[in-house]
Amino acid sequence: MITPGKLVTLFVGEAKKNWSGVPVEGIREARSAPNYTRTTPLPSLAEVVVKKIDGEDIRFRVKRYSPNLIVVEGIADVKDIFDTTVPALKRTMLAASKDIVGKYDTYKNFEEEYSVFCVSHYSGRPEEFFERMPHAAAFLKSERETLDEQAIAQTLEASIKYGKDDLLVVDWDGAFIFNQAGQFEETISLLELGNLQLLRYRILDFELDRRLNKLVRLLHAQDKKVFTLFRKSGIKDVVRKIIHARSRSIIEFESTERNIKLIGDWYSAKVFSLIEKKFHLDEWRRNIKEKFDTLGDVYTMAAENFSLSFNKRMDIILLLGWFVLLIGWSILLVFDFIGR
Repeated sequence: MITPGKLVTLFVGEAKKNWSGVPVEGIREARSAPNYTRTTPLPSLAEVVVKKIDGEDIRFRVKRYSPNLIVVEGIADVKDIFDTTVPALKRTMLAASKDIVGKYDTYKNFEEEYSVFCVSHYSGRPEEFFERMPHAAAFLKSERETLDEQAIAQTLEASIKYGKDDLLVVDWDGAFIFNQAGQFEETISLLELGNLQLLRYRILDFELDRRLNKLVRLLHAQDKKVFTLFRKSGIKDVVRKIIHARSRSIIEFESTERNIKLIGDWYSAKVFSLIEKKFHLDEWRRNIKEKFDTLGDVYTMAAENFSLSFNKRMDIILLLGWFVLLIGWSILLVFDFIGR
């Protein structure tokens, strides 16, 4: 049976500068997730690119999310969404998306890829398609081999229904949307938002590790008595950025969690909750919060270290001052004695 559908690919990247041209360094760790506008962040359309793939013109929409995230959304109409050649088309579209993102000077190690298989012209229960064509479940995991029955059943567990014949199945690398009316945009926007948030958490996690490792190295150097004014300045700079990131991120974590509860209507909220679970966003948030606690402990130790070092330096300066003063008085006494 031939089932026409639509393949949508999402490629998310992070630009090195925000859209006003300001370098991102110093603000990369300051935001834990995109801010919500109403129900979801509102992107701006940067451009539309058309590329010829397998003899067909494929349209790619380039969208920008504040302050420096970019999403390339590829859209292709396919004759049979369950055909075994569709995963190859998906990989080609994602490769083309990566080339487009590269023009925006993005970081190579911070990218997210996702694919959405949209079906509107079908009859019967959507679950039956996975029973008749078990290879379709592998599309969502980017697997080239057909999954066993247990793996397929577990995949279908991560699903949600609204209408009788509607179905959304969400997995780590892809999602299937069955909707008779062809209304896919809202669900795709939520999947896009989940990928944006996942990328933000990855960025923040990386920045926290980098800052923590740098601070530990500087403190370790001080313990080895090779502490210099340069390292002291470096520690202060790292601690200052950590405090800035920690204070802003805690506020934004609370704001994000509050807004997620208010996102859209009941169905949209349930969909995003499913996306959060499948993308393990709660685990990312918990891991990052634990790292913030660790950084807080390190900051406390660094602050105490600063205090002790400052007191020691002041004692040494005071002793040197008294020593210089004594030498000065001794010289004056000698000259006074000679003058007499």
